[in-house]
Amino acid sequence: MTMFTTLQLPKTLIGLGALSRLGDELASLSMMRPLVVVDRGIVKAGLSARLLAGLDTRFAPVLFDSVTENNVFADADGGGELYRREQCDGVIALGGGSVIDTAKCIAVLAANDGSIADFALNPDVVIPAAAPIVAIPTTAGTGSEADIFAGIHPDSETRGVGLASPLIMPKLAILDAELTVSLPAPITAATGIDALSHCIEGYLSKLDVPFAKMIALNGISRGMQFIRRAVREGGDLEARQEMLLAAYAGGVAMSMGTGPAHAIALTCSEQGFPHGILSGIGIVATLDVMGAHQPEAMKALDDAMGVGPGETAAQLFADLMRELGLPATLGELGYRVDDLDATVGLVHAHFCNSFARYHPSSDEYKAMMSHSLAARAA
Repeated sequence: MTMFTTLQLPKTLIGLGALSRLGDELASLSMMRPLVVVDRGIVKAGLSARLLAGLDTRFAPVLFDSVTENNVFADADGGGELYRREQCDGVIALGGGSVIDTAKCIAVLAANDGSIADFALNPDVVIPAAAPIVAIPTTAGTGSEADIFAGIHPDSETRGVGLASPLIMPKLAILDAELTVSLPAPITAATGIDALSHCIEGYLSKLDVPFAKMIALNGISRGMQFIRRAVREGGDLEARQEMLLAAYAGGVAMSMGTGPAHAIALTCSEQGFPHGILSGIGIVATLDVMGAHQPEAMKALDDAMGVGPGETAAQLFADLMRELGLPATLGELGYRVDDLDATVGLVHAHFCNSFARYHPSSDEYKAMMSHSLAARAA
């Protein structure tokens, strides 16, 4: 039997109203002066005020509300400076993937000297310490509340980079669908597609972690069943809760790595398009090629996705994206490529390929990307 590593996951509270237990959980973590990391949308929606109002006089939280949509180094550096100045003792992330990933970066800066560039731009640097993190997602997408990764951009016009360390796995995650009902339909769709993309690529990874594979397939089934309801009926709490579980499953699946779809998505991240849409486009572009090299795994994936006779998983996924009002190709998205060969070279060399059971050749990547770029909206 192949040796495998079991999963490291945060303590996770799941269900409607789970946010009400935050205070007791913070006390158990000795987190009495947390830095609460949010973006302006969370403030506008009243969610940060709701969180702060639920903390009693034992706590002295500090609010940091300067996270941008596609988070950048300056966000993390600013949050790290505030954390140290206010002598905080932990980080709470309330928001989507950009907020949670920024909070993870702040947690690194809270316990170490330097700027986030010192860690994110040097993959050989080992993160020696990090402040404790509580992750409370308000979108059902990245699954960052259940993984050891953080993505961030040097600036708004530069491709994203990342951190990876067990130390930035949150100590606590709270999955409360009541916090997601105000999310607009287009963002619900894009983040839901992101969750499904993580589950699919993690499942197809060459890393064999049986528990994670099972969770990934479960996340795919949940996501495919409930994403339409969550998008069309924002107040459907059952669908919202199920999508939070699908996103969490995606975070678990990411523990096995991603693959070619994310090699495309991350390489093409410099033009400011939402990561979830790029991830879905990457799945559509690569799934036929990847599936051809692991037919047994594809049988289970097809079943989880609900692929019917005469369909392919890639086509079903593209149809789902378009049904939800999202572009399914780079051409539909409006992505611009000045030098296709140079972009293909970056995709082919991307570290995400190291997790894939099959690494597409440069010619295969060029064909996949050319097709995706040429496919325009009908």
